Amino acid sequence: MDIKRLAERLVDKHGTRDPFRIAEELGYTIIHTPLVGVRGFYQYLKRCHIIYLDSELDEATARFVCAHELGHSFLHRGLNRIFMDTRTFIITGRYETEANQFAVDLIYSDEELQPYLSRSYERAAAYMGVSNALAEYRMGEVVPEHPADEWA
Repeated sequence: MDIKRLAERLVDKHGTRDPFRIAEELGYTIIHTPLVGVRGFYQYLKRCHIIYLDSELDEATARFVCAHELGHSFLHRGLNRIFMDTRTFIITGRYETEANQFAVDLIYSDEELQPYLSRSYERAAAYMGVSNALAEYRMGEVVPEHPADEWA
């Protein structure tokens, strides 16, 4: 599945990159509560989509974590990462990476990131508040407004 395309379809459908508004429009319940050892998690229970967020998160982090958990709901529905981590030998890192990629694809448009195409991944990472590796992924997905051959 193309993660960026999925994120862009949600943005087009809902007319926003705000994960809280998208979740609300989809009928998800968001619960802000003190969490220990995690920033958030997604639960699908009795046909209800629930995103739990640590109530101690700052606004920018809560926005990213909400988008990350939306990613799990679309990309990994039916998987229980906490169970897999504690009761199986399945390596869940791939699922976390995909949810992180979904989050940056959802929150940051190609247009917004254009100025960072000519800068280092570190600058893009600082702007987005993410790891250098995640910034490298997202910047690699940005379609330049003016491709190099257009200037020739």
